Amino acid sequence: MAGAENQAMRFLQQECARLKDENELLSEELQALRRYVRELQAFQETVQEFTPEQDIVTLLDDTLDSALELLDCDDGSLSLVDEEADELVFVLVHGTSKETLQGHRIGRQEGIVGWVVDNGEPAIVNDVDSDPRFLRDLDEAFGFVTLKLVCVPLAARGRALGAIEVINKRSGDDFTEEDASILSVLASLAASALDYAASTPLDSEEKG
Repeated sequence: MAGAENQAMRFLQQECARLKDENELLSEELQALRRYVRELQAFQETVQEFTPEQDIVTLLDDTLDSALELLDCDDGSLSLVDEEADELVFVLVHGTSKETLQGHRIGRQEGIVGWVVDNGEPAIVNDVDSDPRFLRDLDEAFGFVTLKLVCVPLAARGRALGAIEVINKRSGDDFTEEDASILSVLASLAASALDYAASTPLDSEEKG
């Protein structure tokens, strides 16, 4: 009888420990979700208040800031399509390569970012060395080490405008589908503002 009671007690202790761990994990996930919601709401309000007279670059910079904060990263970039040159321009860069990569151009279909823009689909790559799309020469040229990345398109009304790319989580963890979804929400809001800023002056001229 005593043996059975001891076994039951051990089982209950193990269950209590398991439930405690699960509760802590759920609490952490809830806090993260609340942080995501706060960041997205704040950014959405910024976009809603945006007018063509404001600096679109500031808004895009805020977009990249929010993306890095939400995905726990230090390094990322926002590139835009130069249709005349058929190139992608790294308009904004945050992190280690900010001073060197910003303003750099690549072919519109080059690299993972070019694939994302060309296909209009997100890309999650948690081992860049195994991905033939990855531009290793770019890392070498700018002295950076990319291990993992997630990249999503900037598009409005079916037109490719560019992409947002976020690199290497601080924790070293893999990027997930949830990360890509969060980044896609930010990209969608920013693309709408970018499209609005580009089209409104033209509308004003036509009315005048």
